[in-house]
Amino acid sequence: MTRNLNLFIRQKLNEGININHIQIYVDAFSGEEIVSDSFNMEEKFEGVIGEVQSQDIVKGALNVDVGAGGHFGGKNEDEEDGGVDDQAQKVNNIIDAFKYAETQFTKADYVTYFKAYAKKVKAYLEANKPNRVASFQKGAGEFIKWVSANFNDLQFYCPESYDMENHIVLGYYKEGQASPAFVYILDGLKEVKM
Repeated sequence: MTRNLNLFIRQKLNEGININHIQIYVDAFSGEEIVSDSFNMEEKFEGVIGEVQSQDIVKGALNVDVGAGGHFGGKNEDEEDGGVDDQAQKVNNIIDAFKYAETQFTKADYVTYFKAYAKKVKAYLEANKPNRVASFQKGAGEFIKWVSANFNDLQFYCPESYDMENHIVLGYYKEGQASPAFVYILDGLKEVKM
């Protein structure tokens, strides 16, 4: 596994999450880390798609007030913002952990990409999980209809390598959510147990 995994593990340890049983989902073709089961995933479209709601988090140095006002870096009485640490930054937890890079597709380009990718996934399933082929074909058809209907609300992300031939992650904002939900093609991923 790569540097991303080490960063991800450190992040989960800092969040107090037990990493002894984490599974990382990697692209079945490139081996690139895509997401982990430490994020709650909802399956859709015959189990072909997994959806994860992300969150914005603050990353960076901590601003600790030890109760002595501004003498040790805490909040002065006349400071309204509490002396915000310029080292801290707001990031999306999944984008940050797996180093996604946003990319662009036209609807026609995405359909072309998806047809080629679905063909590759189907061949992979025929060789490795033949019992998933029929469900994949049905669910992939439902998924691409959903993509077409919601295309203008979608964002597209590549993994860190910017590999446009393999797994592309979709993101969209659900009503009432400040951070995007990410959509994964589960049959194009392999689970790696930690």
